[in-house]
Amino acid sequence: MLSWIIGSPAPPWHYLRDMFEDYNNVGVYVDSKGNIQLIKVSEFDEFHITTSVLISGYHLLTLKPYYIKLRKYVAFTTTRLNVVKELIKNRNWRSMEYYYGDEFVYAWVIYSCEMCEEKQRLHLEVNEEKLNDDELLSKHLEIYNS
Repeated sequence: MLSWIIGSPAPPWHYLRDMFEDYNNVGVYVDSKGNIQLIKVSEFDEFHITTSVLISGYHLLTLKPYYIKLRKYVAFTTTRLNVVKELIKNRNWRSMEYYYGDEFVYAWVIYSCEMCEEKQRLHLEVNEEKLNDDELLSKHLEIYNS
């Protein structure tokens, strides 16, 4: 059904919002060229079950979340373990961390928020490559508190 969009350049956020209006939870992931490589949809609200729209941190080494829609949560990724540890000190924040042996690879940072599309979009737009840990932490907390 949605396979026609796989391999194409990712359209603007508002286009995907309209396209997935009838779904509770959606994850759209792009490759390094900005082309859609994976779409996951689910009616189940939990983020930590196999039917979740959040992919494993190991897949995040080659794919990037482009559009995430979660009815009850906001979720974003990071490669900074220090940032993860600081953020999950806040009430209702959690993480799903991925390791290769003892080495930290990636994490999903998740917090409870009902229908928070704008916050979700802003978190995904944060470019952690251009920020140090303190700036990254500050930016995510600023979005959360907005």
